Amino acid sequence: MHKNVIILTGGLAGSSVLTSLLNKAGYWVGDQTMQKIDYNTWENAELVRLNNKILEETGFTDDWVMQFSPDYIDKVAAGFDRLDPAPFQAFVDECNRHQPWIWKDPRLWLTIRYWKRFLDRENVSFLTIRREKIQSWISTTLRRQIQSIKHSHYYDSGIHETIQSFLREEGFGSVDVLYEDLLLRPERVIAEINASIGTELTLDDFKSVFRGVLYKKQHGMGNFLRALAIYLKNYPERHG
Repeated sequence: MHKNVIILTGGLAGSSVLTSLLNKAGYWVGDQTMQKIDYNTWENAELVRLNNKILEETGFTDDWVMQFSPDYIDKVAAGFDRLDPAPFQAFVDECNRHQPWIWKDPRLWLTIRYWKRFLDRENVSFLTIRREKIQSWISTTLRRQIQSIKHSHYYDSGIHETIQSFLREEGFGSVDVLYEDLLLRPERVIAEINASIGTELTLDDFKSVFRGVLYKKQHGMGNFLRALAIYLKNYPERHG
């Protein structure tokens, strides 16, 4: 039996592609997953509901989708004692009936410190995924999340360091995936994932779930110019 997997990341970093790939290896994503207009996010709908419950009941109201601050972790953790653990334990028990399972939700970088108390440390592996600076900015801007390149990089790097700090503090090993490496050098990245979690995924598995073009970055000059035009048009409303 493969270890269960938790993906830790910010938004729009390629985690949906990574989760759909692991679903090919038999990882359970839930009875229902969240849907965006143009793609399946592969996020367990009950996990998302419970993560929202954590944020709501701990009183966390900051705009985590567009803003980052190191004290967000402490703000959420300060309210953990207000939470009834029963629904969270019940969710983990349900997941364990479908092992191996995979969790993916961008809220997890804020909530994983609560979830850790319910996890079997010997039976869970972590993957992290992030993006190159400009590629990330283009993706978020095309999604009409208007922010300067500097702010985008501060947000992404802040979340990534928060995730890495958690893994170091808890002694969890992980594979850190750069999304552009997965596109440009998929064989190498897939081999690293296989070695870490014991799967036997192949390039053909990746091709069967990836809708883009391999061996090139997602965004070229055309998308950069589109993003720049969107940014300049909405410049007064930018973050950062």
